[in-house]
Amino acid sequence: MTLPTDVNKFLQALSNENRQRIMLLFSQTHVMTVGVVAERTGLGMSTVSEHLKQLKEAGLLSSEKFGKEVEYRPNVAQIKITLDLLGQFLHKCC
Repeated sequence: MTLPTDVNKFLQALSNENRQRIMLLFSQTHVMTVGVVAERTGLGMSTVSEHLKQLKEAGLLSSEKFGKEVEYRPNVAQIKITLDLLGQFLHKCC
């Protein structure tokens, strides 16, 4: 028995401490740009862009482009689905 691919990506994305810090920022401000995340974390813009990309690919964030800016926000619906799948997996194995 193995984890579904979506759950595996989700867990891999959250395995990084900087990505965990970024996700926690969204509990304070639900919408942020790369620049805001970089400012609040002290990380470089390119580093933040890569972390946001991985979080988005894992279904933790969604984004919307407004002109030159991209706004990121938690993808609450997908997070709930993935957590449910993780729970089902854990229920089967444990």
